[in-house]
Amino acid sequence: MNVQKLMKEAQRAQKKMAEAQERLAAMTVEGTAGGGLVRVTATGDGSITAVAIDPSAVDTEDLSLLEDLVTAAVADAQRRSRELQESEMGSAVGGLGGMPGLF
Repeated sequence: MNVQKLMKEAQRAQKKMAEAQERLAAMTVEGTAGGGLVRVTATGDGSITAVAIDPSAVDTEDLSLLEDLVTAAVADAQRRSRELQESEMGSAVGGLGGMPGLF
């Protein structure tokens, strides 16, 4: 493969990755815990945008349960965001199998 062709492929891949990142920023995922008592919304690029807590999850005598639910919902939203990122980025650079270590 000549260098010029390699550079053109790298430029195409870079453009596709930038487009995928834009799409990710516009997508949302939701993580939940406690059967939906706590819901966390995140963008596809991992930014947490909202937290919703069902009032029945609030026990002023035992806030540690609520804290655990929030932590679990955030972790779930982050996991879903990573899965979305892997899917989108994999599609963006899918044609670059012959260029290991480029990205």
